[in-house]
Amino acid sequence: MNKNAFVIGTLLTCSAVFYHWIIQETTPTPAKASPLSKTESESASANTLLPKPLHQKQESLTIKSITPEPIDSESTPEEVSQQFALLSQIYEQELQYPSYSLPLTPNSHSYLEPNHFTEIALPVLDGSHSASLGLSKYRFSYPEPISVTLNSDLNVDHIEYQLIDIENKKTLSNLYTQELSVEFSPKQDWPQEIRIKANISFDQGNDVLTADFQFSNPIAFVNQVSAPYSQGSDMIIPLQVDVKESGLYRIRANLYQMNGKPVASLMNKMPLTTGEVTFELKAHHSVLKRKGRDFELRSITVEKMSGFPGEKTHYGISKEQSYPLSSFDVSSLNNQPYKMSEEEKERLDFLDEIAHQ
Repeated sequence: MNKNAFVIGTLLTCSAVFYHWIIQETTPTPAKASPLSKTESESASANTLLPKPLHQKQESLTIKSITPEPIDSESTPEEVSQQFALLSQIYEQELQYPSYSLPLTPNSHSYLEPNHFTEIALPVLDGSHSASLGLSKYRFSYPEPISVTLNSDLNVDHIEYQLIDIENKKTLSNLYTQELSVEFSPKQDWPQEIRIKANISFDQGNDVLTADFQFSNPIAFVNQVSAPYSQGSDMIIPLQVDVKESGLYRIRANLYQMNGKPVASLMNKMPLTTGEVTFELKAHHSVLKRKGRDFELRSITVEKMSGFPGEKTHYGISKEQSYPLSSFDVSSLNNQPYKMSEEEKERLDFLDEIAHQ
């Protein structure tokens, strides 16, 4: 075997392991939709609307917002090592903040809008015009209505909608309308992955658009947020959660100043039992400097994480869109810099080792 190929193959394997290792813990759950089946793809042509991936653009590079250049058999070990040296440098810079409390900027789109559905205009009627299906969000929770809007510069005679279970192809609901905006009333037992199929009758002809979204029957509810308090270098924010199914939960939320400026993305994981429980989020002093005393919590995402391979993530909801926090004295926090955990140190050492292969 060629020595270079062996070394590069080893580095590729290490790369995959590393990215799976770190990114699954630090990035928000992406809004992904299941692809069309071959049959549906042929019938719907290219007119499939999927939520556009949310890019994690920030004012500075982070390990979560970059991917090394593709490595192929022509790459040299030196070139691969240079890429990992860059990753190591960026990751080390990022470790000045704990993963449970990452700073936010107005450009941190994937964190600020974790449930965003991006509307994409696609060609219809042989490409002479365009149309799009817009959803108010990507993931809906029972019993909230599912709102859909058709946008096009063409006159529309009527639309025949179908909501389809992606997994077994069964029709969940049908709706005939002459309106551009409609709402569906979901049923509690609907599946998680659903496809909207719109058979549109324009004045000039017919065409089909589809879009995928997620639906959940909430298994946990954030009912309120208690007054924050200081603990060492962290502001502790207690959440009161009503849990319907026990398991390992991950809750994310965005901390804002009361003037609307984003401060930090907060995340924690805890095993929760059924009933009324307290779940704690932490904001490190490094993200709170010169941010005032008054904060609020927004964009709360509740996930019951998969317990075994193949099990789907289940979701909860927050009863309110935002929760103002009691005035907090940031000066009460310990100002010592964040010290990386043993696991983070292992990751950094892992990158350094590969970079010097």
